Amino acid sequence: MLASTRTGNAAQKITSIVESWFRSKHFDDLPHSGEEVRNDRGYTLQFQQRNLEGGATALRWDFKEQWTKARWQEEGLDQTAKTRITVVFNENSAWFLADIHPPLEQGRYGDKPRETTTPAFVQPLLNAVDFYDGDTLLSPGQSLARTAEELDLVLNAIQDETRHGMVLVTTPPLGDSPEAWQETLHEILKGTQGLTRVHMISHEKLDAFNAWTGSAHSLPPGSIRTYKSGVDLDNRLDGFVHRIMQRHRILTEQPRRLNRVLRRSLISELAGAELPEALRAAEAEFRKIVRHHQVPSDLELSQETVSLRDENSELLELLAESDKEYVQLRNQFEYTEKHNKDLLSDNDLLTLELSSVQDALDRILTEHRVLQRKLWNNGDQSVYATPASTIEPASPAQSFSELLERIDEFPGVLFSGDHETTKELDEFSDLGVSVVQKTWEVLRTFDEYAKARIEEEFEGGIFQYQRKPEHGHYMRIRQISAHESDTVQQNQRMREQRIFSVPTEVDPTGQLLMYPHVPLATGRGRSPRLHFEDTWLINKKVTVGYIGPHLDNKSTN
Repeated sequence: MLASTRTGNAAQKITSIVESWFRSKHFDDLPHSGEEVRNDRGYTLQFQQRNLEGGATALRWDFKEQWTKARWQEEGLDQTAKTRITVVFNENSAWFLADIHPPLEQGRYGDKPRETTTPAFVQPLLNAVDFYDGDTLLSPGQSLARTAEELDLVLNAIQDETRHGMVLVTTPPLGDSPEAWQETLHEILKGTQGLTRVHMISHEKLDAFNAWTGSAHSLPPGSIRTYKSGVDLDNRLDGFVHRIMQRHRILTEQPRRLNRVLRRSLISELAGAELPEALRAAEAEFRKIVRHHQVPSDLELSQETVSLRDENSELLELLAESDKEYVQLRNQFEYTEKHNKDLLSDNDLLTLELSSVQDALDRILTEHRVLQRKLWNNGDQSVYATPASTIEPASPAQSFSELLERIDEFPGVLFSGDHETTKELDEFSDLGVSVVQKTWEVLRTFDEYAKARIEEEFEGGIFQYQRKPEHGHYMRIRQISAHESDTVQQNQRMREQRIFSVPTEVDPTGQLLMYPHVPLATGRGRSPRLHFEDTWLINKKVTVGYIGPHLDNKSTN
């Protein structure tokens, strides 16, 4: 949770609620500044207070607790959860930052953070203080836009360039009342308080909302849309950045999964945001290490003591310089991180634009080949009529869940992988629609390859098909790896991770080792990969055994 408030007496209310939460964690005696206390359960709580330049005060609590092992977890995993709460305030404003690091849980495809619930201090804070993300009020409940003035609040929140997190906007399906839709979304939106502001657009104001946002950023009936900061309504491709959860998915998927998707998206957006100046100054101050050497004034100092005191003063000066350099480096890092994030976003948009251009080019080349063939064979005037393209454009899936629902559109592909693992990729908001579309294009390439071989228009395997695109058929795989490293092949655990279930007609054992893979993204969303095997000689298909996070290799071992 990252928020600010303009209420002058907010710090006292915030501190009272936070301390009450710590008492509920069995801390009867709370620490003073610079102290660390331990309760009867072994939990520890440390507290620091610093005065900042400009008259502001910074408070910080570091809390460590041991979670109970979940029944599905293996023994031996560290169950330590860490919570850090920072409050910075002056006479006019206050800033609040809560950061929770839950313990990891082990899965077949690597460790991941355990699912968390909303801390009990969030709701009391929102009830006691008017918290804002930028200029957007973080209300504990949903707002309903039924009037022009209420709609303006939603539009202003979307345009707010000062906010750090997302704005979540929804609208009921046609025929549903706002109250009924609110009940439908109850489990899905659970735990989003403090992370975002939830707006609902009424039926009578939906047309006005969509007219203002434009078709690329519009809100379909019965959907949820998360608007990141920096919305560019004049850029059609920018609409892909602000993702939509469609009505069909809301009504058919498990609410708990959709809740994880939303919460992970909201938390990820806040975690990657640049901290306000006040919180950055507090972070730098808390990093300082100050040592006090008190010597009685009437004690005659030895030469050695004087030397140590002088050396200590020099070290403190060096430390102060180091702190300044840290702040500068931190600012440079945050700028670089933001620049890198912008580049990734630009790359996603360019990927989408390139795909659109390639679709148009495919149609032109196909029509060109058909005309050439007709000219060669017939030579009559009918050859000058525009033929129907053999490649019909299909709208790519917008999520991995939708991709799995529509995978039957690729008869040349057999997907035998774990659906739950693939659906979990939707929980990584930094992947974006472009990664889903890239996966779609890989599957479509596999399908077109199988079709070309069946129609005897291509001879050879999938690797020749990818490396020699002059065959003229649909080909959108930019990179493909046929093998894994020696480290992976010789490590039993890593090797077993790449053994996937398949139908017995593909392999009598019901399992198949799949080293070939296609990278779907790198450096974000756990760098997902698609593992496959060319089984055309067996079943006239390409068998895909896995679409999910990067499996373990040398760098993760």
